[in-house]
Order: sequence, then structure tokens, then C-alpha cells
Amino acid sequence: MKKRDARTAALFLFPAFACLFLFNFLPILRNIILSFTSWNMVVGDPKFIGLDNYTELFTSRDFWNSVAVTVKYTVMFVPVTIILGFLLAVLLVKKSAVNIIYRTIFFSPYVTSMVAMSAVFLFIYHPQYGTLNTILKSLNLPAVQWLNTRETALPSLVAMNCWKTVGFCAVVYLGALLNVSDELKEAAEIDGASRLQRLWWVEAPLVSPTTFMLVITVTIEAFKVFTQIDVMTGGGPDFSTTNMLTLMFQQAFEQFRVGYGGAIAVVMLLTVLVINGIQMAFEKYVNYDM
Repeated sequence: MKKRDARTAALFLFPAFACLFLFNFLPILRNIILSFTSWNMVVGDPKFIGLDNYTELFTSRDFWNSVAVTVKYTVMFVPVTIILGFLLAVLLVKKSAVNIIYRTIFFSPYVTSMVAMSAVFLFIYHPQYGTLNTILKSLNLPAVQWLNTRETALPSLVAMNCWKTVGFCAVVYLGALLNVSDELKEAAEIDGASRLQRLWWVEAPLVSPTTFMLVITVTIEAFKVFTQIDVMTGGGPDFSTTNMLTLMFQQAFEQFRVGYGGAIAVVMLLTVLVINGIQMAFEKYVNYDM
């Protein structure tokens, strides 16, 4: 019976594992192999060159600039998104018809096409006719070159992606907050705790598993940012928004240096794994008791 159950389980799991291998693990393995080669993707076969791509990579100013941009983006994006998502969930946790409508409104950007959103925000950030500068002019304030200066381009992209992702974090937090015991909140209220104190000392610690999961998820999301950069800034101005993924795309698919682009992708993968490993070390501070 056990052998038959194992064969049955393997039969049902095989399609999922086959897709996972074909569309995830095999491309990763193929990319690792290509990172040790020189190939323009058009003429001839990949030529093995050893560690030359990695040697060039770690001595390239463009690469280290892309690392700095990726780190800056992550540092700005992750905490703002997590905090705003939690606060929004607290505001919408009460069960009512109005809150259901608001939940839908705030979550809808997360499932909206990034290309369409980028086109909309290109108009919002337009230096002459954009919505933001129109508001500034009405207040007799100078217009801002949102996407055209090094100082404002990256924060503008971060603000856009926060607007897109906050609703997702809020919905996830809502599920956690709705599972917090009413008895614990009532006990804190009887002890004289204010709403802010209950939020900080009771609810926030009890949803720490959700916070832990979201920090990992949103960090990975920050490393995957590409579409809005490609549509809105193209990595400019002066490479101030060229992150690691954008540099990889430019090298592999615009300059046809597939091996070099593959090396960047491998470094990105290892960086994300290391960061996630560091984050997992903090799991001991997560409270799983509800």
C-alpha cells in the first residue's frame, strides 16, 4: 500500500516538477553555463572563455553603479512599502461595505499592467504638462524634472512602485490582522492601552510572520524591477536608474553579449540568495503564537 501510494503521489507531482525543471531550473543551469562563454546569440556557437566575463564584471564601473542603484532602490522601496501596507491594513481591517470597496481600489494597481501604469506615470511626471507639476505651479512652486535629473529619477520610480505594491502588502496584512484574537485586544484595552499602544505591542508582534514573509517577497520584487525603468527612463539620466537587471538586459539583448549578461544574472541570483539567507537568520525573532 505504501509503495502504491508513493507511486500515485509521484504520478500526480510529476507534471508540476517537470514544469519547474523545464521553466526554472533548466534555464538557470543554461545561464550559468553561458556565463562562462562568449556568444553574440546570432553567429556561431558559444565559445568557452572561463572566468573572463566575471573578471570584467567585477572591474566594471557600470556594474558597480548598477549594484549601487539596486541597493538604493531596495533600501527606499522595502521599508516604505511594508510600513504603508501595514498602516493601510489597519485602516481597512474593520468589516464594512465601504472598506471592501477601498480594499479593491487599493489592490487593483497590483494586478494592473506595468506597461500601462508606466505610460500613465510618464504623463504624471511630465516636466511641462504633468499632473504633479501642474499642482506645483498652482501653488506657485517651481516645476520639478521628476525623471530627468539624477536626484529625483530613482525616488520617482520608487514612489510609483510603492503605489503599485502597497495594496498587495495591505491585503496580506489584512488576513493576518483578522486572525488576531479579539480577547488579546480586549485585554489590552482593559489594561488601559491606547489604540496606538495596542497596535504596537499587541497586533504588530502577532503579525510578525506576515512581516517576515513580506520583507523577503518585497526584497525579491525590488531586485526584479525592470519594466518601469525600461519604459520611463531607459536607465537614465546618466545611468542613475540602471539597476542590475536593466544592465543585464542591455548587455545581453542590446549589445548581444550573452555571456556577460549571463554573468550579471548569476551574480544577481547569488546576491538575492545571500540576502534571503541573512533575512532567514532573523526568523528566530518571529512570533508564531497567535
